[in-house]
Order: sequence, then C-alpha cells, then structure tokens
Amino acid sequence: MQAAADSRFKQLWVQVHSSLWFVPTFVILGLMLLALGLVELDRQAGDTLRQYWPRLLAVEAEGARNLLSAIAGSMATIAGVTFSITMVALTLASAQYTSRVLRNFMRDRGNQVVLGIFIGIFLYCLLVLRTITGEPDPFVPACAVLGSVLLSVSGSGAFIYFIHHISSTIQAAEMAQAITHETLHMIDKYFPDEAAEGGVREPHPDPVATAWHPVPTRQWGTIQTVAEHQLLAWACAHDAIVRMEHKPGDFVGMDETLLSVAMTRPPDEAMIAALNGAYGIDAFRTLDQDPAFGIRQLADMALKALSPGINDSTTAETCLDHIGVILACCARRNLEPRNRYGKDGKLRVLSIGLDFGQLAGFAFRQVAENAQGNTAVLLRILDTICKVGQACAGSAQRGALLQQAEITGEIGLRSAKSEAAKEDLGARLRVLRDMLAQDAGRPGD
Repeated sequence: MQAAADSRFKQLWVQVHSSLWFVPTFVILGLMLLALGLVELDRQAGDTLRQYWPRLLAVEAEGARNLLSAIAGSMATIAGVTFSITMVALTLASAQYTSRVLRNFMRDRGNQVVLGIFIGIFLYCLLVLRTITGEPDPFVPACAVLGSVLLSVSGSGAFIYFIHHISSTIQAAEMAQAITHETLHMIDKYFPDEAAEGGVREPHPDPVATAWHPVPTRQWGTIQTVAEHQLLAWACAHDAIVRMEHKPGDFVGMDETLLSVAMTRPPDEAMIAALNGAYGIDAFRTLDQDPAFGIRQLADMALKALSPGINDSTTAETCLDHIGVILACCARRNLEPRNRYGKDGKLRVLSIGLDFGQLAGFAFRQVAENAQGNTAVLLRILDTICKVGQACAGSAQRGALLQQAEITGEIGLRSAKSEAAKEDLGARLRVLRDMLAQDAGRPGD
C-alpha cells in the first residue's frame, strides 16, 4: 500500500508540476493574503503610519475606490490578453513543431508566474475595495491602496517581460536548448557514473531463480515513473527477485507483462496490485524519469520541420546539433542498469538501463528517411555522428553510430540531386567509416 501511495503521489506531482495553474494558484493566494495583511496593518497602525508618510498614505474613500477599480479592471483585461497570447503560442508551437513540446510551455515558470501576478493583483484590488467604508464610520486602508499602486507597476513590468519571454520561447533554437538542458539534467540525475575506459561492461550477476512469474499490468498507457526503491522493499519483504520488463517511456497494454518476479509461488492478486502500484502510468510521456524522451522531442521537431508544409531545413539542423549534445553526454555515461540489492547483499531488483544503439536510432534514422534529397540535413546528420563518435568510450557505441551513418549515407547517395552532392556525402561517409570502424564491433556486441 505504501508503494502504491508513493507512486500515485509521484505521478500526481508530475501532472501538477506540468500544469498551467499550479504556480499561479500560489501567487494568487500570496497576493490575497498580502491584501488581508495590509488591511489589518492599517486597522492597527494606520493613523501612526499616516503621520510619518502623509503624502504617500493620505487618500480619500472615493479616490481609493476609483483607483482600485481602475487597477482591477486593467489587470483583468491584461490577464485576458495574456491567456490569449499563451493559447496562440501553444497553437503555433503545436503546428510548427510538435504537440509533444506543449508541456514545456505549460510548465514554464515565467508564463505561470506572470499569469498568477495578473489574476492575483485583480483579486487583491477586489479584497481591498470591499473594506473601504464611508460615513459614519469611514475606513480607508491607505497601506493596501499604496500596495495596489506598487503592484500595478510590477504588473506592467511583468507584462513587458511576458511579451519578450513568449517571443523567445517559441523560437526553435530556444526550444531546443530548453529541451536539451532538461534532458542533460535527467541524465546527470539517473546516470551520473562515467563510462568505463574502453567501454568495458561490468559483468552482472546472474540471479539464481527456479521460475519467473509474470506480473500483468492493470492499466494501459505510458509508464511515467517507477518507484524502484518500493520494488526493492517489496522484494525484500517477500524474499523475491523483481525483474523490470518495461522502463519509463514504454507503452504497455492491459494485462501485458509489466515485470517478472522470482519466488517460490506465483504472486496473488494483492501482490500484483502492490507491484502495479509502484508504476505511474498515464496517457503521455514525460522527461522526469525518461531522458530518451528529450531525443524523441528533438527528433519530432526535426521531422516536423522537414515536412512539405513547413520545409525548414535550418530548424532540422538546429535540432540535430542539440541531439548531438545529448548523445555525446550519453556516450560518456554508464547507461547500464543499476540493479538494487537488499541489506543482506542479495540481488533483489533487475533494472533496465538505456540502450545507446536505440537512442542513436531514435535520433537519426527517421530524420534521415524524411530528409531524402536534402543534402544539407544529411550532411549535418553525418557531422553530428562524427562529433558523438569522438566522445564514445566503447566499440559497441561506435558500431551503433556506424550503422546509422551507413543508413544515412545510403539514403543520401540514392536521393542526391547532383553529382556534387554525391561526392560530398561519399567523402563524409568515408571519413566516418575510417574513424568509427577502427575498433567498432557490431552494435550490441
């Protein structure tokens, strides 16, 4: 039950973290509390404060009402304009790039804070406005009225920032850089160890298991999170070994084998439910435990740019440059599974790592197939492969890159529109063969 609760909390945090309302809610609540606090301050010490700063705090009831009404109305209008601009930006990003980048806009902290500021100032003014009273017992919260003026100035600055920020974030280079930065952060988090010299893999112990029992999934969708520490706790409690069959980013169907367990008897329904509870499954992929999704996003952006309706080779080349940065980082890291052991030293959880060859396939193959006849993009693929190859530590990685280079070269030579293009592609391919084939085995060796 604890594993299920932790997994549901983690999945809920992923959804909330990427929502458009999470940060604005806290900004709005903060400004509402500020309004109540300043009104109470004025009730307790308003006369004293007006003696010290009469020019700042001297205000009549009618003037305060007009001022607060004007600020509230203007902020409501700006909030509507901001929401409209945001929706237009989301629509353009989906049409120009790919729908998979929309969550990057929605979880952008700048956009969320600005939306919260405008709505928060509007509600701040309403709360202060309702406290103003006239004769026979007049009360004007001068400190809160002054605060509304200062907030309106900050709101104007936030609107200028928002226009600049949204104009920057819809640019392909900015978007690719943001995706790359977040992906590299995930790689540092989940694969912090450097690859062994020469790419030699550490041998993994072969668990002694009499029988593996499949554990079916009770929900279909994309795996977003896996609470491996909870799988470890379950395996230790039941003296079992858990073998993960799917990793974050994989799509699983109903009753598909989610993982396998080695124990003396098949797991009962309660055990199956507990193991399913360690997985967060939903309709979409996220980067939170799935660094490969960053490459998928950049590749999708490149594919969209190469579509006949857009035909933007420069964006495709920009995406390939950033893909190269991610793959070079992966080439320098140990992507092997991080198996988990119990306190007794016994192997308990067989995890799943990242396959460099698969990542290279995601990065280049579809882009090359959709870039037929586009010599500039095909050459950029080969250049990117060359840069990644220089960072590789092992022959298996070079072999995977060589395979993608051969596929790209075959497509380029077959679809080239001029002899000069064929010569450029052939020369670049020969250089890659010489560099990658010096000690490259077959991918997966």
